[in-house]
Amino acid sequence: QKYKDTMSTDIITTLTVITFQMNRYLTIFILFFGAFGNVISLLIFYQTKHRTNPCAVYFFYTSAAGRIALYSGLLSRFFAGFSLDRSATDATICKLRAFIVWVSATASSWYITYATVDRYCISCREVRLRNLSNLRYTRRAMINTVVGASTVFAETFYCYVPNLRNSPLTCYAQNMVCRFYNETASALIFFFIPSTIMFIFGYASILNVKKLHYSIAPVASTNGTVMTMKKTDRQLIHMLIAQVILLTIFNIPLAAQRLYVTSTLNSAKTLLRSTIENLYF
Repeated sequence: QKYKDTMSTDIITTLTVITFQMNRYLTIFILFFGAFGNVISLLIFYQTKHRTNPCAVYFFYTSAAGRIALYSGLLSRFFAGFSLDRSATDATICKLRAFIVWVSATASSWYITYATVDRYCISCREVRLRNLSNLRYTRRAMINTVVGASTVFAETFYCYVPNLRNSPLTCYAQNMVCRFYNETASALIFFFIPSTIMFIFGYASILNVKKLHYSIAPVASTNGTVMTMKKTDRQLIHMLIAQVILLTIFNIPLAAQRLYVTSTLNSAKTLLRSTIENLYF
């Protein structure tokens, strides 16, 4: 028994060190390459030719929201590795950071979802559906998403508190009710609902493209402008499909972790189990 206790202590110590080192150094790698990819996307979709294309606008704001989520979420982990994380001790920063992370991450997920729906509409033969792809609906959808996400995650201003122990983060939801709500809401709104919509409309878009063969936009004329728009739409659909696949693959572990945390909130956990969960978190 003493040998097992010693072994468990050694494992806990090792995992704690690994978690600490990952927060300190792995976050630099993620921040650098994540920021690089975001900047490239922002520069591409900020071009004048893309500003009137609803799908390109969704891509631009997906990258912008993703950049906000990336920095607000990972910088605190990086600073925590050097004991410089203000959100770990300051209640205002803790609550504000949590709110910004969840709202921006949710907005990013839903904007790419709307882009999938937009590509479905633009690939349809029916003029009525194609007309739904316009900047007016795009702006409304994005504004409504921010308002909706802000409403859902307004609980962070009450639930999130600093200086917590025995929790994945020092700045975290303070009780089981808050944690259950937060984990369930984030799993549903950030992953499951958007992913389901993306899968349905992404698959439908592929079927539409196959039906239309070479013509995605209506062939009203054969001038250079129409051909350019048709080519842009095809490229955006291919880019969107690739991004949806990658987003789903990378978000599955996060969704699984959220479900696991939610389902085990009331379970008694050993220190070793909690340490392993913190490493995964």
